[in-house]
Amino acid sequence: MITSYPNTTLATQGEEKRMSCIAHGEKPIMVRWEKEERIINPETSRYVVTVKEVADEVISTLMIMPTVREDSGFFSCHAINSFGEDRGIIQLTVQEPPDPPEVEIREVKDRTIALRWTMGFDGNSPITGYDIECKNKSASWLSAQVTKDVSPQLNQATIIDLHPSSTYNIRMVAKNIIGNSNPSNELTITTDEAAPDGPPQDVTLEPTSPQSIKVSWKPPQKHLQNGVIRGYQVGFREYSPGGSHQFTIISVDSTGDTTESIVLDNLKKFTQYSVVVQAANRAGTGPSSQQVVTKTLEDVPSRPPENVLAVAKSPEVISLSWMPLSREALNGNLQGYRVIYWANLPDGAGSCGFVTMLYG
Repeated sequence: MITSYPNTTLATQGEEKRMSCIAHGEKPIMVRWEKEERIINPETSRYVVTVKEVADEVISTLMIMPTVREDSGFFSCHAINSFGEDRGIIQLTVQEPPDPPEVEIREVKDRTIALRWTMGFDGNSPITGYDIECKNKSASWLSAQVTKDVSPQLNQATIIDLHPSSTYNIRMVAKNIIGNSNPSNELTITTDEAAPDGPPQDVTLEPTSPQSIKVSWKPPQKHLQNGVIRGYQVGFREYSPGGSHQFTIISVDSTGDTTESIVLDNLKKFTQYSVVVQAANRAGTGPSSQQVVTKTLEDVPSRPPENVLAVAKSPEVISLSWMPLSREALNGNLQGYRVIYWANLPDGAGSCGFVTMLYG
C-alpha cells in the first residue's frame, strides 16, 4: 500500500519539479504514474521516473523539467503487487506570472483618459496589483509615467493631468508574487481640445490713416494652444483710463501664418484706441492679450470755425473773432488759423491777402 505522498504541491513555471510517493508491501512492487487517468510515459522528454528501494519501501519519484502551465492538474501514483493495487492522488499547481489584462477606453476628455480592463489568467497566484504606463506618443516607454500598484479589486482608473489635444500611448502590466505579466495591448488616444491657455503674442498696432489701424500678432505659444487655432477675436474701443467704453469684437479666421493681421476701418480721426486679441479653437476662446494703445493719424479739420465776426476798428483796421473748433472737429493738434481777406471795390476789381496766425 502507498503510505506517503503529498496531497497538494506547487511549482513555478520553467523550474524543475519532483513528486514522490512511498509504497509498502510484498515485493515486487511496480509503481505507475498517471496524469488525469492518462499513463505517463517516463521516456518522454520532460518526464523522468526514478525508483529506489529502501528496506521494505519502494520510493518512486516523478521529475518534470521544466514545468509548463499545462502540467497543472491531478497526478496519481499507482502501486501494484500480487495482492492488488493502491494509489495516491497529488494536485500540482504550476504558478507563473499572470497574463496581461485586456485594456479599453471608457472616456476621453481634454485632460483625462478613463480606462477599464478585464483581468486575464492570474497565473494560479492572486493578482497583487496593476501598473499603468502612459507616455507621449513621440517618447519612448523608458520615459513613461507609471501609476504603480493599482488595487487588484479595481477594474477601472482615470489618468489625470494630461495635456489637451495630445496623443498618448497607454498600456498595463498585471503582477502577482511570481512576477509581472507582459505589457497589455497598447492604446493610442488623443485627448480632446481645450480652450487655449495662452494669449496671442507680440500684438502691435500701426496707424495707417486717420481712420484705420493695422493690428498684427503671432499665435499663442504652441504648448498653450490646446488644439488647432482656427480663428481670433480682435476687440477694440476708444481708450480711456477707466476703460468705460465697451469693446467692439471682430472675428478673424486663422491663416496659419506665423503672423496674422487685420485692418480696423471707419475709426474716429486722431483718436486713441485700445486693442486686445484672443485665440480660439474648437473648444473655445482663450485669454486676452495685454491691452495695446495707439492713436489714429491726424487729418484736416472737419469744418471751418463758426460764429466768425468782423468789426471795423478804424478806416484801416478790422477786428476778427470766431469760436474755436471742438476737439472732435480738429482731427489733430491745432497749429493755427489762416485768415483770407479781399477788398470788394465798386468796379468789381479787388485784391486778396492771407494772414497766418500761429496758435499757442
